[in-house]
Amino acid sequence: MSKVSFDYIRDMPSLRIVVTKNCELCEKGLKSLGFLNNLFTIQKVDVEEGYEEFLLRVPVVLYGKKVLDEGILNKFNILKNFLKYNILKILLNINF
Repeated sequence: MSKVSFDYIRDMPSLRIVVTKNCELCEKGLKSLGFLNNLFTIQKVDVEEGYEEFLLRVPVVLYGKKVLDEGILNKFNILKNFLKYNILKILLNINF
């Protein structure tokens, strides 16, 4: 019997979602991520943890330093922007 490997979990890209307390839009945004939870490691961070620049833009989804989506979150925009940044990274050999 072959052993199942879960190495892909360790290698999943990380996204951060910047939220604030008592934010209904943030809660809806977290719930709307849907299938992205299977593709990414998603970390919820509070805007007061060093993300004050996003205070008026929450919720904000970050991949590294790049904003993938903000406000009313759309999982397809997040995925599209993630793919766009990674294609540019590969083609231009740029680290974001």
